[in-house]
Amino acid sequence: MELELTEVPTETQDELETFPNVTGTGIGPKQRAGEADEETESVIVFVERKVSEADLDHNEVIPKEVEIDGETYKTDVQESGEIRALELELTAPEAPMELEGRDRAEIQEIPASLSRTRRWRPAPAGVSVGHPDITAGTLGTQPLRTQDEKLVFLTNSHVAADSGRANRGDMVLQPGPYDGGTAPDDEIGSLLGFNVIDVDTSSPFPKNRTDSAIVEVTPDHLQTDIWELHEDLRGFTDAEIGAIHTKSGRTTGVTQAKCTARHANFNVRYSHGVAKMVDCDVFNAMSKGGDSGSLIGMEREDGLHGTSLLFAGSSSITLGIPMANVQEEHGQLTPVTSQDLVDADDMRITGTAFRVSLNPSQSINRWSGPWADRYSVDFVGQPVNDGDWVSTSVQSTYRTSSGVYYQVQVENQWSSRSVDCDVKYSVTR
Repeated sequence: MELELTEVPTETQDELETFPNVTGTGIGPKQRAGEADEETESVIVFVERKVSEADLDHNEVIPKEVEIDGETYKTDVQESGEIRALELELTAPEAPMELEGRDRAEIQEIPASLSRTRRWRPAPAGVSVGHPDITAGTLGTQPLRTQDEKLVFLTNSHVAADSGRANRGDMVLQPGPYDGGTAPDDEIGSLLGFNVIDVDTSSPFPKNRTDSAIVEVTPDHLQTDIWELHEDLRGFTDAEIGAIHTKSGRTTGVTQAKCTARHANFNVRYSHGVAKMVDCDVFNAMSKGGDSGSLIGMEREDGLHGTSLLFAGSSSITLGIPMANVQEEHGQLTPVTSQDLVDADDMRITGTAFRVSLNPSQSINRWSGPWADRYSVDFVGQPVNDGDWVSTSVQSTYRTSSGVYYQVQVENQWSSRSVDCDVKYSVTR
């Protein structure tokens, strides 16, 4: 559906928001019996909870029509619930899953459904990330290149920059602090750019067009994949009313929903106050706390086309920042493929999978993954100190719908001294 209106005028917004229970306004097709009427463009009035007109005073009933630029548009009242930024709510984290055993190598259990909350190197988009002062959100994109040739990934300001209270150059952790990420061991990159989320502490009410941050990384820290999506990110475009959109997030994984409205304005609750967010894309519910920072996009024959940066929602709807607004803040962002990241002669990516400390003669098994099955992955142990001696081998592989896990065994060959060892990976595509 092509929209004629590109915004709800400020005076119309202000008038509609004087009615009780209103959380925001937007533009989209009128809903009739749960189905979108593609022939009727309406001004959508979002309310926290729908109430029967019989239970309202006459002056509390939202008007059936509004006039904009000499044209009359029907209104459509839709329930939104309370809109919150979707950083993870703080509760006690689950203990990591490990197998015990002294008579054989220590083996870490495959993380299964908790994979998105574990430490990944290199990390795909769709996993846990966060500034040291927040809980956790989502690493939104595969590597992107900025206009000045920096290599970055995209997430929310409230995920990587604590809504603007952080400083440029601050470390960003993967996984996020809630999921066990600690500084400096789990640093995946440094904060390069972000916007400050202005809240209702000044008058007039400040308006925010984005909630976004870019984090600078090195090539060996990121995969060029969005986890559990089989399409490469090809570029960015506008969301389409009525079309199915997809995201891959830390908490709810891969979910899909239709875009129901655009150019929407909402009062969104953040940890430091309520922010007026303008020009948002609205989708049916497809997210929970911890999914903030996920890239929303449309899957096409040639790959994924990103449309919006997920940042807030409720049990009824999900909100995204249009990628056009994100690039207004950060400049043009170009998706990077594996071919752009590595030497063209061998198409190889290298980095550190994990570090272990081994007692005399001790061996430890660790799972690395999931890796996309289009990669060939090798592992080698490199002792940290001169004179240390270790052996490394892949004991087994485990294939899941998410990718391939490698069980890597590292053994201290000395019977009289402890050693520290970095296990390096080498990826060929």
